[in-house]
Amino acid sequence: MSKVVVIGASNIDVIARSDDPIIAGDSNCGTVRKAPGGVGRNIAFALKALEFDVSMLTAVADDEYGNIILSGIRDAGIELVQKPLDSKKHSTGVYCCTFNGDGSLVCAVNDMKINETLSPELIEKNREYLESCDYVVFEANLAVPTIKAIASLDVKLVADCVSVVKTPKLAESLENLYLLKANFAEACTLAGVEGVEPDNEGIETVMQALVAKGLRRAIISLGKNGAFCYELTGLGTQGFDAKIMPNLKVASVNGCGDVLLAGFLRALSENMTLYDALLYGMAASGINAESLEAVSPELNFENVKRKYEENYEQIC
Repeated sequence: MSKVVVIGASNIDVIARSDDPIIAGDSNCGTVRKAPGGVGRNIAFALKALEFDVSMLTAVADDEYGNIILSGIRDAGIELVQKPLDSKKHSTGVYCCTFNGDGSLVCAVNDMKINETLSPELIEKNREYLESCDYVVFEANLAVPTIKAIASLDVKLVADCVSVVKTPKLAESLENLYLLKANFAEACTLAGVEGVEPDNEGIETVMQALVAKGLRRAIISLGKNGAFCYELTGLGTQGFDAKIMPNLKVASVNGCGDVLLAGFLRALSENMTLYDALLYGMAASGINAESLEAVSPELNFENVKRKYEENYEQIC
C-alpha cells in the first residue's frame, strides 16, 4: 500500500452540540465532549483506516492532552517522525467547536500556537525521509515558510485548505501540488473570485481561475450540495460533481472534509477514474457524517466500497 506522511496539527477537540437550534447569547442545552482531533491528525487516521502506510510529523507537548493524542496515534499504528515537545515551553493545541442540533457548525475557536514549531528547518532535516514516501499530505495550519519548504519537496504533494482565513497561505504553492482539497469558500478565495454561487456556472468560474493559477487537480466540497473535482490533463480540463448520499443520519460534520480527502486519495492511488475517486470520497464522508467521532470507527475500505456500491455504482 502507498506510503504517506502527514504534516500538520494534532489537538484536542472540545465539541459542544445543542439539542435544538442555537439561540445566540443564551445558554443552550446539549452535550459537551472532548476527543483527539486536528486536521492533520484526522487525515492521518482516515488514511490509516483506508489502509495507507501512514507516518506523521506533528507537534504536541508532553502534557495531559499530548499524551492522550500520542497514545491514540501509536495504538492506530501510525509512526511518529518526532518526539513530543517540552511541556514547560509548549502546550498541546485545542480546538473548541459548537454544533447546531442538525450537526451544522455554528462557530469554532482554536489555540494552535504549538504548530509554529513545525518549521522549514524541521522539513529540511527530514527531507530525505519525506521524499521517500509516495505522498506528503499537509495543511494550512502551517506557517507560510514551512509550506514553501514542503512545496520544494520532490514528491506528490497534497494540501488541505483548513479555513478561508488560512487558505491564502497556499497561494504561492499551487503549481507544486498534486492535489488540493478545499470547500467552495476556500476555493473562491484561492481563485480570487467573489460573488459566485456553488452552481454550475460558479463552479466552472472557480475551476478555470484555479487552473489559470497552475492548480492541476482539486476536490472541492460543496456542503449540502455534495462535492466537485477536476483534473487538468493533456486533453484539457475535466470536472465532475456528486451529490450527498440519500438518507444520511447526520450526527456531526466534524472531520468529514478530512475523510473526503482520504477516500478520494485512496481511489486515486488505486488508479481509479477521477469520477470514481470522487464517489469513493463521498461514500467515505457519508460514513463519517453518521458518527460523532472526528474519524468514524466504521471507516474502512470495505465499508466505503459497500457504501459506494449501494449509492453510486448504478450511475457510473
